[in-house]
Amino acid sequence: MSRSAREVLSETDQIVSQDRKLTLRLLVNLHDIEHNKFYLELGYGSMFDYCTQHLKWSEGSAVRRIRSARCLAEYPQLGSLLGSGDVNTCTVAAIAKHIKPDNAHAVIEAIRNKSAREVARFVASLNPLSVLPPARVRPFVVAVPHCAKSTINVGGNESSTVEEVSALAAEPPTLPPTGAQHEVVHEYKRMLHVELNMPEERMHKLDRIRALASHRLRSNASLDDVIDFMADYFLKREDPIQRQQRREERASSTKAPAAASDHPRHVPADVRDQVHVRDQRCTYVGPDGKRCNSTHVLQVDHIRPVARRGAAVIENLRLLCAEHNRLESERLMGKRHVIRESRARYAAS
Repeated sequence: MSRSAREVLSETDQIVSQDRKLTLRLLVNLHDIEHNKFYLELGYGSMFDYCTQHLKWSEGSAVRRIRSARCLAEYPQLGSLLGSGDVNTCTVAAIAKHIKPDNAHAVIEAIRNKSAREVARFVASLNPLSVLPPARVRPFVVAVPHCAKSTINVGGNESSTVEEVSALAAEPPTLPPTGAQHEVVHEYKRMLHVELNMPEERMHKLDRIRALASHRLRSNASLDDVIDFMADYFLKREDPIQRQQRREERASSTKAPAAASDHPRHVPADVRDQVHVRDQRCTYVGPDGKRCNSTHVLQVDHIRPVARRGAAVIENLRLLCAEHNRLESERLMGKRHVIRESRARYAAS
């Protein structure tokens, strides 16, 4: 029998609470093992070897937990924050080399309830560089599967060759039938590894562009995706060659200009912009008062649905992320109605 959302969410909260308590106990044990060198009795030469070989943690996890255990032993006030989830082993490990008795209180308060990027920014302020590291552009070449040639043996004789083109580094080539001699052909793609320095404000701009373009970028788009999108966007509008191509296409086109839509779902561009300026983020608020605040794939939603004669006026509009927009539609109209509408829109497109 399926469980309700309340049951699943409640059980998850309990598991996370237990996990934090176990993490705290684990760190205490790690410190005792290192302080008393218990790992030597098991034949390991260091705490790091014990963690990676005996406990089978990755090198990164081992370093992070060892640093966190040492920091917790020296500053036990971190224990309550680890237990409540206000800090985690990643953030504690990040400040382990920088926390001192004279700055402990300020450092701990600075990392409370902060993201990894915010903690990294704070740590950087504790140890500023006198000279910026140089920008670097390093070329390299990667081999990617491009074409698979399969020579199929039929009755001991070779038949015709079949070429199977596979997507670059996306899916492994499909294996040929039994008895086939399969050869994977690679092509070589030139790439650049770029390291550069930029002001923090510029990174905020890139994050803003990533959010605004999230409808057209893949999920979790990388900075490379964002830069590529910006380059295409700029060239499409500012490149004289592309502008001239658009003029020629418009001149040869016989289509009549599109009329303003009178569809009840249509939201005028100026009204849509006003909603974005007012809300800026997803406005969904959960039962406990937690607002979503996502900036990913924002959609203008009718508070009173169009199906119930809701108008496209700013007072009846709000920003919701795609997931919460669907959730609200299912809550108000039912899942079957949402599925039917989705299919109808897909068929119309």
